[in-house]
Amino acid sequence: MILLGFRRLLVVGVVAPLVALTFSGCSGGESDPDLSRPSEFGFQTSLKTTLVEEGRNAYQTYCIGCHGETGDGNGVAARFLRPRPRNFQVAKFRFSSTRSGQLPSDEDLRRTIMEGLKGSAMPGWDMIPARTVNALIAYIKTFSPRWKEKQPATAIPIVDDPYRSKEDKSEAIARGRAIYHGFATCWTCHPSYASESEINAYLVMMDKPASAGFRPNLMEADAKPNQEGEVIYPPDFHRDFVRAGGSVDDLYRSIAAGISGTAMPTWVDSMVSHRTSDPSQVVTNTADLWAIAYYVQSLILERPARLEPKTLAVRERTHRIYAEGEAFEPVHDVEPMTTDEDFEGDD
Repeated sequence: MILLGFRRLLVVGVVAPLVALTFSGCSGGESDPDLSRPSEFGFQTSLKTTLVEEGRNAYQTYCIGCHGETGDGNGVAARFLRPRPRNFQVAKFRFSSTRSGQLPSDEDLRRTIMEGLKGSAMPGWDMIPARTVNALIAYIKTFSPRWKEKQPATAIPIVDDPYRSKEDKSEAIARGRAIYHGFATCWTCHPSYASESEINAYLVMMDKPASAGFRPNLMEADAKPNQEGEVIYPPDFHRDFVRAGGSVDDLYRSIAAGISGTAMPTWVDSMVSHRTSDPSQVVTNTADLWAIAYYVQSLILERPARLEPKTLAVRERTHRIYAEGEAFEPVHDVEPMTTDEDFEGDD
């Protein structure tokens, strides 16, 4: 009897408050809390907080060695790396689908994490689960106040590709060569792949005056400082890695959006031009971005898969490793070398 009475007391002690709570909501009291949404109460934390904590753990596993504990790009390995790891504290990301200088989208960050950056120490982490990648993105955003002050910008528009359905891309490549040398004048930073007389012909074709003179070493990339003050070389498409990918779609994105923190501008807003003598005639349009992408890809595909036997091309602008605190300057003191082995090329 005593045990039975205890069980009845226990049931009443549990059920009665629940019943009272239910009827209090119906009698004009405070409404029931909405437990269907994440909230911080008791031992539970919000989904956002949980994701950031997961990202912190993943960052310490995969990223801290290069990007540093505080995300400043000064991890223990950073002094040995060129280009240097990204500084997440300033939140200036070079490769994105948004206009130069704007915050990237989550998809941009996800693409960089998953695919890496060719020719740098940033590998593709495509073996990491999708949730862990999302957690890393959430944690990376905690390093800079820019993520709270501004919203990620919208991606640049992707115009229709007039050459996509054509099996023969020679028209696109020829048009891209003219735009590269005559309208965008990419040879002011990147190498020229046309002679001076050809460039002047392209300039006139694009309703621009012919050039009276060209920079020295026209067929080589011209050194440019980036926003961090480091000397960088725009890619020579015959030999250099293209960091954010060499597919036509990747190239369109990089050309149209620009490369933040460098001299590479956002071209998607500057491609429409009209002939001075007859403004009704369109000289270039936004679809020409695809032509440049096809042309650049053709340059990439022209490079040999492997170098000739017994040769090894060593870039003259290689850099020595600098000690902590030393100024970073390009060095031009490496002589070409040869070897009996067969080495792979840059890409």
